[in-house]
Amino acid sequence: MNRSVILVESGNRGVEIPSFRKLGFYVIFLTAGVIPYDQENIDHATKIITDRGIVQHERLVEIISELHNSNTIETICSTSDFFIPSVCQLCEHYGYRSLNSGSALTFHHKDKFRASQKELHYNVPEFYAFEDLTAAVQFYNKAMKKEWIFKPINGNESVAVQLIKSEQELRDCYKQLNYLSRYTGSLLKSRFLLEEYIEGNIYSCEFMASGSQLQMFGVTNRLMSELPYFVELGYTFPIHGDIAEMVVEETKRFVQDFQYDFGPCHIEYIVSPENKIYILEVNPRLVGPPNPWMIDHALGISIFDIVCSLYVTGEMPDIAFFDSKYTTCLEVTSPVSGYMNRLNIEEKYLNRNDIHIILLKEKEEYINSATSNTDILARVLTVSCSIQEAQKLAKEIYESIRLEVSVQPLALSIQNDEWSI
Repeated sequence: MNRSVILVESGNRGVEIPSFRKLGFYVIFLTAGVIPYDQENIDHATKIITDRGIVQHERLVEIISELHNSNTIETICSTSDFFIPSVCQLCEHYGYRSLNSGSALTFHHKDKFRASQKELHYNVPEFYAFEDLTAAVQFYNKAMKKEWIFKPINGNESVAVQLIKSEQELRDCYKQLNYLSRYTGSLLKSRFLLEEYIEGNIYSCEFMASGSQLQMFGVTNRLMSELPYFVELGYTFPIHGDIAEMVVEETKRFVQDFQYDFGPCHIEYIVSPENKIYILEVNPRLVGPPNPWMIDHALGISIFDIVCSLYVTGEMPDIAFFDSKYTTCLEVTSPVSGYMNRLNIEEKYLNRNDIHIILLKEKEEYINSATSNTDILARVLTVSCSIQEAQKLAKEIYESIRLEVSVQPLALSIQNDEWSI
């Protein structure tokens, strides 16, 4: 029988599938149909099963059992934040190498992770977890502090994350979260945090582990949107210097304290103006798009081939870094909501080896003024022998882009009884 890998959802638009096929494995792709993927990646799958019921652990267990009875399964994996805890449980059941399922669950729920951080004496922002709006409103109105970050317990992509400054903003955020929770079949939970806002710059560290072996890929910095939202508008990889060394050392401490012993990992940090470092969140998977492209072109590797090899063998592969370059990404967003008529990028930028343009929205598609990473229209990626040159080229392209959006007039608000419309 042919050996197969079961991939339960992808947080990388299915790009793992071609890597598994390259390694000689068939791929059974299991999706709820909620998380986006690229058809060109999915076309490499041997079998595709779409079942919205897999958002419930019991249904996922049932399908995996059926697949095991009719296929030779090498391993089960997921790169989606929402499915990693369940998949880790299944790996433990079937005897596959994986991250400890208890750890995966802790990282997935921000309140649990914050509590663990406190126990281990990490720097932690003040935070409070809530099950419902009533308790949160009562807390907010009694609290001396009036600026809090509203943050879903298990969200990603900065969806429904906002700095709130009033009770009404709190109510609006909760309403949006409830809508998203229903839309995703409760993948996104309706529980949330009110968390202290920490001023500082955002960084992330990418690594993977197998037992006592640890492979660092590097540190990324981030360009963030203006408040009250937390949209990631740009990245540079890799960075070096004192801050990068601080991030790497904190990552090593995390690996030891939390006994992170298998798989890829993406940790986000904030470093305050006083150089106080906080772990914002931990995701037991590789950083999402567009950063894998940046890692590949900076280090001269195929990061997904490496990670997929780890999943199926359970062993750290030999890795040779061939390049020492720098990559930059700038994210294109719209200042207004409306229908996108045109996003124009000069032709001279489209066929160069040091430039990669990714378009994420279609013509005539309704687009929003950016409040989360899901509102990004396009990505401008560059690679060069220096950070300065990579950033300069990305900025040049970004500033040449022209965006045309059709908007409707401001909605009428009739307050005169003599108007009948």
